[in-house]
Amino acid sequence: MHKKKKWNILCQPEDLHLFKEIQKKRYKKRGTLKKNHRSKVRVVKIGDQKYVLKIPREKNKKKWIRFTTLFRDGEAFKNIKGMLTYQKIGIPSTKPVMAAEKRQKGMVVDSWLLYEYLDGQPCLDNEPLYPRVIDKLQQIHNKGYLHGDSQIRNFLYEAEEDEVYVIDSNPKPAGLFNFSKAYEFAYLRKSAPGIEKYFGAINDWWLYKLAYYYDIYERKFVRNRRKLKKLIGLSR
Repeated sequence: MHKKKKWNILCQPEDLHLFKEIQKKRYKKRGTLKKNHRSKVRVVKIGDQKYVLKIPREKNKKKWIRFTTLFRDGEAFKNIKGMLTYQKIGIPSTKPVMAAEKRQKGMVVDSWLLYEYLDGQPCLDNEPLYPRVIDKLQQIHNKGYLHGDSQIRNFLYEAEEDEVYVIDSNPKPAGLFNFSKAYEFAYLRKSAPGIEKYFGAINDWWLYKLAYYYDIYERKFVRNRRKLKKLIGLSR
């Protein structure tokens, strides 16, 4: 880990110069991939190289999430470590370059992530790629890990290498039981209606039961949790 004033930086020594380029905004903007209250994700160019710069706005600002970073990594560090995990276990993912976070009183108050731009084709609403996505999720599970956010939009197809890449993921050990793996397939099914017809051997009753209960969780529990957090002032 490197340090620059109040910032902690994870990167290779040869990439450390990019920190100043990002902080000083000495880059060329090459398009916005996402911009909402949760995050800002844009393509930037420094020299001849294209990168993706991701700023997790919501997780930088929310009081409760800031508090939890007293005990764990912030979002940017968590993301870059996830990419490094995929490199280690041989799952194609975006190539990490740098994560930077600033802490005050031990809590992350600002952070961003930089990784190499991958020019690929979204798997979202792209049914011919559904079997490839399912296979990739099974590969992650077979390595003993969970994807962490197995929505269809978090898989990208790169035509030149004929490969499905995993993006925007926080892999973690799967544990001894299959419940968490089944949950990830239920989550994938929710984000891509109709994909279940390609599930094959995993297409059985417990998966659909799990998907049903996940829908209930999404509609009721999450909504009530947001109301509670707003009531006690943690959603600001």
